[in-house]
Amino acid sequence: MGALIPIACTNTSSNFNPTSPATPIVLSATATNAFGFTSTPTFTIQATSTPTNTPMVTPITVAAICTPNAPNGLAVSGSKIYVAGGDGNLSIYPIAGGGALNVVNNFNNTTVFGSLSAVAVDGSGNYYVIDSGSNAVYEWNSAGATVATWNSYNGQIFISPQGIAVVGSPATVYVADTGNNVIDEFTTNPTITPFQQIGYPGGGGNGNFDNPTGIAIGPAGVTVYVADMDDDLIQEFVSGSFVKQFSTPPESISNAPGIMSIAVNSSGNVFAADYSNGYIEDYNSTSSPVTLLSQWGGPSAGPDPGFTGVALNSAATTLYVADYDNNAIYAIAP
Repeated sequence: MGALIPIACTNTSSNFNPTSPATPIVLSATATNAFGFTSTPTFTIQATSTPTNTPMVTPITVAAICTPNAPNGLAVSGSKIYVAGGDGNLSIYPIAGGGALNVVNNFNNTTVFGSLSAVAVDGSGNYYVIDSGSNAVYEWNSAGATVATWNSYNGQIFISPQGIAVVGSPATVYVADTGNNVIDEFTTNPTITPFQQIGYPGGGGNGNFDNPTGIAIGPAGVTVYVADMDDDLIQEFVSGSFVKQFSTPPESISNAPGIMSIAVNSSGNVFAADYSNGYIEDYNSTSSPVTLLSQWGGPSAGPDPGFTGVALNSAATTLYVADYDNNAIYAIAP
């Protein structure tokens, strides 16, 4: 199997003020092999011996795979994919390829970010970004105007938050408050109205967390799935109450992140970005016991993938994957 071909991105325009209307930024992208030939790369990521599904994995297109440096969290809404970058940039790309790639928004001026870890979009097109470097959550409307900024929940300061999910409009917001080892749930109108905290610090037990990082909301809007990174678990809650947990592969690299991000479809399949093991994993969370259906990636995928973000389109026909270590986004037909 051939190695993944990295995509080089060149930003040829300046960033724009987040309080101003969206301004296009034109980027160019090329894929070049060792002999200097350019192409639209297609590659297969091989499944491990246990799962039977071996899906094709291809870049969105040569243009649309181009991302900011160090892509972390992803969100998909309509025809756009939102990318939270570890370099402090939030970028919004059209999913459809063809021609030059236009970045709808690329923030880095008035609001100076530390390191963005996650992004989510509500039903009105407002988007929410986790800045783990500044311990803050930002909300913008679809025109790029700042709506709100939060640094705490019910008097408790966020500590290195890593994940976010939203449902409904006005939105109910879920924040993985990683350093405090809880999930904060609140509503916006636009001020924060605390609702509840999900889980407890401590790790190891039912509903206890040790560095929760990713959050996904089930289709009915009441089931919350949490990636409990240092416990190598995914935990499930309904209306704030613990339901069950299931194990994920232990970290292959000491002190490396495990499951960084998760997404769920209408059938209850949970897709997980396993950073340290280099896999995207598909679990059937409705079976008893929970079963691992498929894995993509791993040592044969090369060059060493570092998967940090996953997001499904609205039809759940395409899973988008952020590869932090290779500055790329891939599309999988799960």
